[in-house]
Amino acid sequence: MPGQRIVQRLAGKPDTSNGKLPDTSLRVDLTRARSSRALKAFVASYVDGPEVYLAEPILFEVLRFANQDETRLLQKLFANLPTLSTPPDLWSQGVELGQICRRHGVTAGSLDLLIAVVAIHHDAEFITFDAGFEGICNVSPLRLTRLDRPDL
Repeated sequence: MPGQRIVQRLAGKPDTSNGKLPDTSLRVDLTRARSSRALKAFVASYVDGPEVYLAEPILFEVLRFANQDETRLLQKLFANLPTLSTPPDLWSQGVELGQICRRHGVTAGSLDLLIAVVAIHHDAEFITFDAGFEGICNVSPLRLTRLDRPDL
């Protein structure tokens, strides 16, 4: 099975199988001033709750273009969110997952692979608007919920 070594490395990891990992775009939509109230309400249902986690690659994506004021606000928002630990072999797992994707004709971005590795490592459900993750999901044990962006 594609991604078999990745599945085997899940043994002995913390159980976050009921956990949810919302993608960067959901967090940006929730915090962006120009997002409509309706979109924020839709996204909030996926990014709020005790079973919702953050991951360092997502935090990186959210903060990399933020100005100083946005960074302070976002860091306050994220300060109390539980964060999935970054696997010690993140980079080698990212390489392996990328190679699996390539063998199956799936083109995946580098950060997308790293985010997927964290989600797979913790068996967390990954929630995104990004259709690109479907390819990763098809060749790995990534648990995926792909949302359609509402026309609000």
